[in-house]
Amino acid sequence: MTRLSYATTGLLVLLFASPQAWAERYEINHGKLIFSIESATGAYAIDDGEFHFSGKLPGGGTQVSVADGRLRFRLAEGVEASVAPAPGDSQALLMSWRVLAEDLSGATPVFPDFRVVPAGLHSLSHRQLNFAPPVFDAPQEVSTPWVLFNEAGHALIISPASAFFMASMMGDARQRVAVGMNAEVGRLPQGFSASSLVASAPKVTSAYAAWGGALRALYGRKPTAPDADATLRFIGELTDNAGGYYYYNYDYADGLNYEDSLVRFVDRSRSAGVALGYLQLDSWWYSKSSWNPHEQIGKIKNPALPDQEWNRYGGLVEWRAHPGVFPKGMAAFHDRVKLPFLAHNRFVDKDSPYRQRFQISGVAAVDPGYWNELADYAAHNGISIYLQDWLDATYKFSPELHSVPGRGEAFLDGMANAMQAHGITMQYCMAYPLHMLQGAKYPNLTTIRAAVDGLTRDKWTQLAFNARFIRELGAWPATDVFPSADGAAMLFATLSGGPIGIGDSFEKLDPANLSRASRLDGVIVKPDGPLEPLDRSYLTQARASREPILAAAFTQHGPISTAYVLAFADDPSRAALEFTVSPAELGFEGRVAMLDPVDGRVIEANSHDAVRGRLTGTAASAYHVVAPITAAGIAVFGDLAKYVSMGRARVASYEAINGGVRLALAFAAQETDVTISGYSRSDIVAHANAATVTSMHRDPASGLFAVHLHRLAGVADVASLVLASAPK
Repeated sequence: MTRLSYATTGLLVLLFASPQAWAERYEINHGKLIFSIESATGAYAIDDGEFHFSGKLPGGGTQVSVADGRLRFRLAEGVEASVAPAPGDSQALLMSWRVLAEDLSGATPVFPDFRVVPAGLHSLSHRQLNFAPPVFDAPQEVSTPWVLFNEAGHALIISPASAFFMASMMGDARQRVAVGMNAEVGRLPQGFSASSLVASAPKVTSAYAAWGGALRALYGRKPTAPDADATLRFIGELTDNAGGYYYYNYDYADGLNYEDSLVRFVDRSRSAGVALGYLQLDSWWYSKSSWNPHEQIGKIKNPALPDQEWNRYGGLVEWRAHPGVFPKGMAAFHDRVKLPFLAHNRFVDKDSPYRQRFQISGVAAVDPGYWNELADYAAHNGISIYLQDWLDATYKFSPELHSVPGRGEAFLDGMANAMQAHGITMQYCMAYPLHMLQGAKYPNLTTIRAAVDGLTRDKWTQLAFNARFIRELGAWPATDVFPSADGAAMLFATLSGGPIGIGDSFEKLDPANLSRASRLDGVIVKPDGPLEPLDRSYLTQARASREPILAAAFTQHGPISTAYVLAFADDPSRAALEFTVSPAELGFEGRVAMLDPVDGRVIEANSHDAVRGRLTGTAASAYHVVAPITAAGIAVFGDLAKYVSMGRARVASYEAINGGVRLALAFAAQETDVTISGYSRSDIVAHANAATVTSMHRDPASGLFAVHLHRLAGVADVASLVLASAPK
């Protein structure tokens, strides 16, 4: 047998040709992930050295060609397929098909369609319900990624990569794994195309990274910056349900209207030193009907308030401030509070006047003119972030979105393009997994709500597992409203990277707890990425073992990583309380110091040591900060007055130097003092620039030290601190 090799950028294509044309076999790879197809039989397969998936073209044998770095072949009559390395450096393949016929009706193409599947696979997918609940070992036949992994943790992820509103996974992950179309999809026009993405790696988390990197590269999507908009940078006040005091409610008992109630709240908060960076305006501020397509609703949302169109709970009538809420308009209100707005919207009412001027499909606007009008209103009225809620209803009650090519894209493309043109970012709420996947296209989609309303303890599992999915799409997972006095919720929201949205009245504000999450200027001291499960927890969840979930977030200062580890029970009433974690699971090599910030206990451990812990309290959780011990014998935990003690909003930079470490510390304008803590095997000395070291103490028994600094007046907002081992 002769072998012909064709070298192309980033891939190797091999053609095995025998003297008999029917014996030709073609391969294309990206790293260890290989797609192969036999032209004589139409049999094809995916291999990565650990997994083997195979299927067969419905029409059998086909002619295969190699061009433009991809394999091309006939999938079915009038349909051409191709396989190519996915964009970027990830070990992933892009598998596509395109309609060549003038009119393709009947059964829609399915590709890939693997009928030979590795035995014993676990699966993780997401339900087509609002907030896309994750589910193990019950693969969902909807537009969602399937994360397939074995008992060793080796993983392959397969998902639709386009046409997300119409695409669907198919099979049971035991005898079939396939990507096709919704059952209601009918005629596909000439030129219509769809694609899927396959990525694999030795671990679930690294497979996620390969899949997400490829999907983002496909759409030119960069990850959203940690401070991309006000919701990610600052503490904010939410007027949402499930905890928002000002949700269809205001201080009418004090003789105030809605606007004056909110102005008074903001003014009093500022006077008390509570810095809020934005204000969410939920659905109460605009005109709505008393009609919903999916439920019977009452005429008035809150009977204690005026019977006006804003005090309804139905479809959108007009997205404009109702004079019963803001008598002089939203722009005048914005001038009074001087805060950017996160503004809510829902589905279009059946009798909305928008239907006379714009194209509305079901209850979803698919007309660019509608979106341009809304974005223009937002830009002139202090709205910096647009919140599209009720995405589940727009899909469910807009049949064309999931059956007619281009309709779903017109809905979300129109929204994203108009908002981006006006400098407005977006948040999705009540999204299906298909909306989240579609969101990978939009650089101004900064956050996606990751669990149902309120940030109560029972939401933690869904929030953690959805965080990885959402992060790989380029956005941040958004937690919901909670009271500022709830320490467990504050910890979880901070580790998730924001938003941190409280819903209190002024009297209920807890400034001390807010200070654990943010600086005095309201800037969140956050990790570089959201809290996400460790590899082990995907297996324990699939096994339903009741073992504590282990999740972590990180701050990365150059080569030095700091980990914030949260262990928690899926169900606090039915959980094992003991757990172990090794620093190696967190990516550490060498020796580390692990701190329990609650009791001050420090453990020094090697990377492969199994460090024991125990869940405690009503939240059934445990929290630790893990820091590497440098060559000087020093590990820095940072500002332990903050949950994320080494977050960049406090520790702007950190590096190991000869004989010690150096930190650059960031201050809010109002801040003068900070305490930096860590672990040292011996006594240390401290030197500061632009600040004075006012005291220093090290406990010789535990090795825990604390250095107190006072920033000098009139200097920059960053001070330098050098810690070194004391001369013996």
